[in-house]
Amino acid sequence: MKKLATSVRILVIPLVIVFYIAILFHNLSESDRRSLLMKYESEAADKVHVSLRVVSVDVARSEIIARMQIGLAGKIAKDAFTPDVNLRFLVNAVSGQQRFEFPRGERVTPVEVIFALNGEQNWYPFDAYQATLAFLATKPGQPAKPPPAAPAPAKSKSFIERLTQGGDKEADAKPASPDKLVGKSELASYTPVPISFDLSASIPGMKFNGEVAKDDRDQVTRIQLKLRRADNVIVTSLGIQLMMLILALSMLAMVLYGTIQGKESALASLSISATLIFGLPALRDTQPGVPPLGAFSDYVSYLWAETIVAVSAIIAIWTWIHRHRAKDPEPISDSALPSETPGKSPGS
Repeated sequence: MKKLATSVRILVIPLVIVFYIAILFHNLSESDRRSLLMKYESEAADKVHVSLRVVSVDVARSEIIARMQIGLAGKIAKDAFTPDVNLRFLVNAVSGQQRFEFPRGERVTPVEVIFALNGEQNWYPFDAYQATLAFLATKPGQPAKPPPAAPAPAKSKSFIERLTQGGDKEADAKPASPDKLVGKSELASYTPVPISFDLSASIPGMKFNGEVAKDDRDQVTRIQLKLRRADNVIVTSLGIQLMMLILALSMLAMVLYGTIQGKESALASLSISATLIFGLPALRDTQPGVPPLGAFSDYVSYLWAETIVAVSAIIAIWTWIHRHRAKDPEPISDSALPSETPGKSPGS
């Protein structure tokens, strides 16, 4: 039996080393698995090229920040960064400038744009988010009108179709969606310019996915981004939550089977409980990108762990009080003292 135990101890050490090295090699390419690289090339000769780089994601403020560099090609450009016509560039920013004017002959400078981020932070670490990045470039001049399409047979539209597609008075009366960059009156005096783009997004802790949603009706180029927590963040968060629960349950077991049964001093479990009461909040905050207190994961692990540790401390305190009351000698009553005979001195 001793040889088996010794062999197990010897095997544990190389297994831990192999596991440690495997995790290191697995995370060498972690950034490639969570990053996003997208490219879209327009076939037009005269076009605007947009280079986007996502630099920050703030889920608390529901914002995604990107740096944007605009390049030019074809007859609309004097060179790669200087327009030969007056260009107007529109973007669905939620903060700051939404319309950029690039006069003819002036160099185009990089800009920083803030987009809206939609999602529910309460589901950390399984929270997911979406963002729509919409762009439209125009130049002066009336666009060519497309040939009229054949009238389609009239049919009744559902409520969802009326909201998404429009076509009736009720839908037209509603305000435009956030990525509705331009109205019909502005397109009447400006010609849309084709857009190509490349996008890069790589932020530790977030995993990106995306697709292009090109709509030829309004000439707006849209990028649909989908974000979620990276795999290593999810694993780390779940590990910390499991650790908090195991610590709390171990503390409760120590109190029940040690202190109450009289096998250990109550002060030992009391000191550990008091330490965990203040240590668990710090352990919770080590989760990467954890939201403020109140997320769903707190009701799964942290709040229960804190409650269990507090109950363990209370049990340890009252056990200590009960033991010391039992050890205190009972006070001697006056009836138990020897009575003195009247008229005699105590020494007689």
